[in-house]
Amino acid sequence: MASGTGAPGRLLGTAELRELSRRRPGRAALAMARQWAVILAAAAGAVYWDRWYGYPLAVVVIATRQHALAVLMHDGAHRLLFADRRVNDLVSDLLLAFPLFISTTLYRRHHLEHHRYLNTDRDPDHDPTAIDNTTHDWIRLFAADAVALNLVRTVGTLDQFSLLPVLRGDRTVAQAMGRARCALFFGGLVALAVVLVATGWWLPYLLLWIVPMITALSMILRLRDMAEHVGCEEDAGIGGTRSVLAGVLERALFSPCRINYHLAHHLYPSVPCYNLADLHRRLMEHQAVRDQARISHSYLFGPSSVLRHVAEARALRYATPTPRIEEPDGHHA
Repeated sequence: MASGTGAPGRLLGTAELRELSRRRPGRAALAMARQWAVILAAAAGAVYWDRWYGYPLAVVVIATRQHALAVLMHDGAHRLLFADRRVNDLVSDLLLAFPLFISTTLYRRHHLEHHRYLNTDRDPDHDPTAIDNTTHDWIRLFAADAVALNLVRTVGTLDQFSLLPVLRGDRTVAQAMGRARCALFFGGLVALAVVLVATGWWLPYLLLWIVPMITALSMILRLRDMAEHVGCEEDAGIGGTRSVLAGVLERALFSPCRINYHLAHHLYPSVPCYNLADLHRRLMEHQAVRDQARISHSYLFGPSSVLRHVAEARALRYATPTPRIEEPDGHHA
């Protein structure tokens, strides 16, 4: 059943929803393998080619696939990768979350609060001041992210579900993860450090893994976060979440694994990412959804882009109504 105060009671039949919600471990495994294959190919290409201009290209490609890993980890947080919860969480941590220095368990706790209290003061992702940013403000923020000028702010935001507090000795976070998972993370970190030092690959690791995380990935995450809810209705209904029907290039850069169908995900969070496009099509068959849905057709460009829609929402919010002037005879001017 669709969630949210503004959502209709039922948009899909029980059998239809059950089919869309069915986990397909093979598709999840293939999606993970595909992202890692692109990452390794981009890194190997940059090192083998060994031209200065090959590294920025590899940084962008790897950042987009790091984003894809985070999106798949998001499915893991909803337990949509594998039916067995222990397998789901273990694979999600080892192949998706830990490489990005985050925890599936911690992210799940954070993200379910986002779903439960969407667009309210209790939503951990809700920023009521975001609508105040102009288009130029957003572009400046994206540019600052791309060159790591917002690094301190970004790290502070991610502290709610990242493993950085664990590295600083935060016992509260460590307890929330569990001793076994903490031991697994630290063991993997030590093993990685030993391999990097023994092989001398620590510099390629910094250039082709850490640099993408703190630059291009940071910018991508900010853009997607803005696209999902900023400028939408201040409720958890259909109008509270935006989907972006972007072209092939923007999807590759900003919305892998069908995360652009974000309204469909919020209405039916039990549906894995590989079924979201089908779910979106079925939802749009309903007049109520078509009337209320926030749909953009690009992230950055054109009259139906996210940037334009957010700017229009901001202008509408701060529009000053024309005062009504009383004429001496009682008529209004």
